[in-house]
Amino acid sequence: MDLAVATGYSLRYVGDVERGTKSATLRTMNDLATLFNVRLGSLIAEAEALLGRKERQDKTPSAGKGRSSRRRA
Repeated sequence: MDLAVATGYSLRYVGDVERGTKSATLRTMNDLATLFNVRLGSLIAEAEALLGRKERQDKTPSAGKGRSSRRRA
């Protein structure tokens, strides 16, 4: 709610962006960078790093992943 008030964006839009149901526009990202006193490029680089980390985790096989836990008769 504080972020919506500080940026002037609606609470619904900010919530949608936070949940990932909507993507922030470059204008929105620039407004956030300005609000937090960081460079837009730094904000984008950090987002890319976080997404890359998540993609690598998603590709890492888990122990027993894809195996059924039920015994066959």
